[in-house]
Amino acid sequence: MLKGLLVVGSTLLAAVSATEQIPFGLGDTPFEERYEFGWPIKNVAIIGAGVSGLLSYRSLVENGNFETIRLFERDSVPGDDWWKSDYVPTSLSLPSNYSKASPLHKRYDVSGSGLSEKRKKRELELARNKFRLPKPIWKTLEANTPAPQQQIPGYPWPPHVRWATHHTGLSRYLRAFASWLGVNTNDDTPDISYDTRVDKVTKRYVKGEHRGWTLVLHKFVHVEEDIYEETWWTEDFDAIVVASGRFNIPHIPAIPGLVEWQERFPEHILHSRQYRYAESYSKKNVLVVGASASATGISIDLNPFVKQSYLSVREHSDNPRAPVSRSTHLAGVPSNTTFVGEIKAFLAPKDSMTEGKIELVNGTIITGIDDIIFGTGFRYSFPYLSDYHNSSVRNDEIPDVLEQPIVTDGSHVRSLYLDTFYIDQPTIAFQGQNVGIQTFVYGKYLGTVIAKVWSGQAPLPSSRAMWRHFWNTVEERGGLRRGFQWLPKDAERSYFRHFIAWINSASIKYGGEQLDLPPDVTEEMALWQKARGIVPNKDGWNDLWSGVNAQSQDHDQWNKAAMDDW
Repeated sequence: MLKGLLVVGSTLLAAVSATEQIPFGLGDTPFEERYEFGWPIKNVAIIGAGVSGLLSYRSLVENGNFETIRLFERDSVPGDDWWKSDYVPTSLSLPSNYSKASPLHKRYDVSGSGLSEKRKKRELELARNKFRLPKPIWKTLEANTPAPQQQIPGYPWPPHVRWATHHTGLSRYLRAFASWLGVNTNDDTPDISYDTRVDKVTKRYVKGEHRGWTLVLHKFVHVEEDIYEETWWTEDFDAIVVASGRFNIPHIPAIPGLVEWQERFPEHILHSRQYRYAESYSKKNVLVVGASASATGISIDLNPFVKQSYLSVREHSDNPRAPVSRSTHLAGVPSNTTFVGEIKAFLAPKDSMTEGKIELVNGTIITGIDDIIFGTGFRYSFPYLSDYHNSSVRNDEIPDVLEQPIVTDGSHVRSLYLDTFYIDQPTIAFQGQNVGIQTFVYGKYLGTVIAKVWSGQAPLPSSRAMWRHFWNTVEERGGLRRGFQWLPKDAERSYFRHFIAWINSASIKYGGEQLDLPPDVTEEMALWQKARGIVPNKDGWNDLWSGVNAQSQDHDQWNKAAMDDW
């Protein structure tokens, strides 16, 4: 049983002393305490071929000290969530259960089943959906940050690109980047395996000693018309980069009666992950639940087509650490949208969806609703790591024993040094789990750090020192809870400075790439905000509250944004 688990966090380092921020020496001065890896790292697996996985791959390849680098992507193309998929699950799973059944080979063949062509397609689609999760992308979706902020260092956008990039443009950009790296779908390389899911990560033992990781891999391919095949196998690696994204498992509020409604009307209760086309809701009464980007974006998209649009928004929030205030999101919702309060309960379902009664906290009863769409965010999920628990003691300075759940309880991830290295076994690292960062830039720096550390070109502090830093981070962020992974602007800058100092000082001694400061897009972000009527607060371009005491500030209720997006 593994003692800890990978976790992603993110926090402000500014409150920690300079000595703790950079717990390593400069030049030839060694660490006071240094982590010693239990085996050489030559073979690396990367889970996910989105922007974070591709940036990790580039850094590891450019480092030149690894023998095998393998990318595993469950989709048929790179780009992760920016590659739109029309696959839509038939209904929500409340709760979602992970299947552990693993035969070696399975074949779906409905060609001679006597089913209609529509039913054949449906059967195969259902099988495919169990393998690949639907993408949270709808037809008209555009990026909510400008192209200059979503630009990979060393791989610029074409000249005159539209800043408000449609999702298809971002998808093409990432596929082009994958082609440049030689790992696109049509590239003949063993480095990447598409249509391949990681089902399980287990410890690998050599002569009774833990010496790396074994991945249980699962491939699902369309071999010919009406036929899919599934195959399972294992591969061994010395280290793993977890870059499987944040938008995997829908977060649905635990509202009384919702499960019964979902069982009765499964086609009419959806999550934003399932939303695709506004035209599908023409002349209907639609209730959208949420107050953040997805909910308000869907509400705006639906408005011209629906008979009546409702938007359910909670009055208060327990956590002010949201990337963008509610007032910013809600400002764009059309005035003919009917705002309603928090849902208290779904009353006993009737014969039809429209006859059903929805009770609000204020006592109001709503009826006549045709469809409900929850834009209430996502939960962290790493099912392939679900067997691992963390039983580590905090450290000698904070002697309390804190029993940790699995790497994540869904609301946040934990036990990572610098939101990257799993402290109990830093041959596992996370990429792309932070919120509020310039992902396309941040991933390049993080990829370089991972490659340098695993190749022995940059040292890690000892486990004791990493745990000390982690618990200092937890204290600074106000505890382990939803929003723990949020990096405000100043915190992100602190991390950039930290990475640069760390890698450049190590490069003086060990050689290799040195890092420059990231591009400054402050001016572009200011123009972007001005064009959209967004007034940034003093803490930076993301219109967020900073600090754990922000909720005490005198602002109206809309600005108390909930991290569960409701």
